Amino acid sequence: MSRLLRGVMLFGFGLGAPAVQAQSATDDAWTFRVAPYLWGSSSEGHFAHARLPLDIHLSKSFSDTLEELDLGAMGMFEARKGRHGLLVDGQYAKLSSSVPVPVPMVGATLPVQLKTRMVSGLFAYRHGWIENETTQVDLVAGVRVWSARVRVAYAVPVPTPPPIPQQYAGEQSQRWADLQVGVKGRRAFSNGLFVGGWALVGTGESDLSTDLMLLAGYDLNERMSVVAGYRRLSTDYETSGGFRFDNTMQGPGLGLEYRF
Repeated sequence: MSRLLRGVMLFGFGLGAPAVQAQSATDDAWTFRVAPYLWGSSSEGHFAHARLPLDIHLSKSFSDTLEELDLGAMGMFEARKGRHGLLVDGQYAKLSSSVPVPVPMVGATLPVQLKTRMVSGLFAYRHGWIENETTQVDLVAGVRVWSARVRVAYAVPVPTPPPIPQQYAGEQSQRWADLQVGVKGRRAFSNGLFVGGWALVGTGESDLSTDLMLLAGYDLNERMSVVAGYRRLSTDYETSGGFRFDNTMQGPGLGLEYRF
């Protein structure tokens, strides 16, 4: 399978999270929704290893990311009962890239092979703040768990100034969690169209993590909708030992959601 086709396999980023039919506060029936999505993203960030005194800056466009994607999968699940509910949102992305890293002390660059893997999952409670026939606004609070792995490798034929080694190959991994709070909402129209979005922000073991999304969709029937939108997901995590994963992924998405 080509990398481009693997790029088309990106799912989720929860673009349809607000796109649930409004229900009254007195409705005691559980409703559920699952939503797989195609998603394309640019990627930009700074990465570092504890044992390597280099700041690796990655900046890739949407087309570059699709070309260099090894594997990606994303999706979301929501369970609701009246004004209460559970939201689960997950992402997985693995990329391989060649990055020129400047070494100012010698006025040259190192041809670094960079491989990153990011897994992120949000487990949140939602409360229906405003619910009527056309408008829904939810308050959201939960924990986003991150897992990141960064592999760096390079070798150059000439000596490098200390403390930078002439050749290096290493892999480091970290896991961390942030508390996130925010709002999500939806505005429905009589012709089956709707608009919505969400905004989440948090901190904890990272300095800052954000999740912003805007969407528009159309109800195909009572159970299925088609959704298009744009999402930006970021984290800024760094350890005292020198590991760094400061990454932002953003781009358009298209998907289906199914309610039952």
